[in-house]
Amino acid sequence: MIKDDPFFWFRENRLAIPGVTREHVFMHISDTHIEVVDENSTQEDIDKVNYQIELWKKYKGKFATEAGEPYGEPQTILNVEALDKQMALAEELNPEALLLTGDNLDYMHAAGAKYFAKKLADYSGKYICVPGNHEDAACEGCWEPGVRVYDFEGFRFVAVDDSRKTVSREDLDALKAICAEGVPIVILCHVPFSTPYCKEEMSKLISYFYFDENSEDPNAREFIELCVANDAIKGVLCGHVHSYHAVEYAPGKPQIIGSQGMAGAVHIFTVC
Repeated sequence: MIKDDPFFWFRENRLAIPGVTREHVFMHISDTHIEVVDENSTQEDIDKVNYQIELWKKYKGKFATEAGEPYGEPQTILNVEALDKQMALAEELNPEALLLTGDNLDYMHAAGAKYFAKKLADYSGKYICVPGNHEDAACEGCWEPGVRVYDFEGFRFVAVDDSRKTVSREDLDALKAICAEGVPIVILCHVPFSTPYCKEEMSKLISYFYFDENSEDPNAREFIELCVANDAIKGVLCGHVHSYHAVEYAPGKPQIIGSQGMAGAVHIFTVC
């Protein structure tokens, strides 16, 4: 069984939403940071990939050690090999959807985007992918720009690009209109946010890894306020931090931060 591969380690969370009549199980991964070369790669491209590979050999272990998360020989594989394993695991687990919350690519490069798009195209199940801060707002065959809605039984996932620690005016207006429909929502984004309700837990992270209600960007503040105050929004799934965290950013509203998929982290998320 692929899930028994020592590369993987798992966290699980459940979210109860009134009106949902059965369990809906999702596989959530984040921060795979793949870097790839192909027959069209220049020497400069190859040098960049090799540099990033060496960088992550150091830093993904550092992130794991500091977070007290599993890290040993099985997790030292190349990031692109880690993605291959994650996609194979998704085929085996057959979740209702595979949720990828950003930094899928280590940086925007043609070979990596082509490789990732092929992996997603070959995947037999449904997937939802959002961009991270290492990526552009759109990547053909991988994710689209703008707010996107994915309906399930009694709830929906809404993909939002907050990869620059803000949300565009256009996307905020779209999200507000979606909330007004009254269907329960789980937000998928990349960068977590802090509120006074979870400030103590989030302050354990360096400020680079989140934004808060004191942001100088009014759209960022408005996005947080909407997530806190709007009854349709039930929770948030994100990444970016490279360590797992589950906090309530408002009473009864979880923000679940997936750890680094390139080091074997898998989050099983069940809506019931």
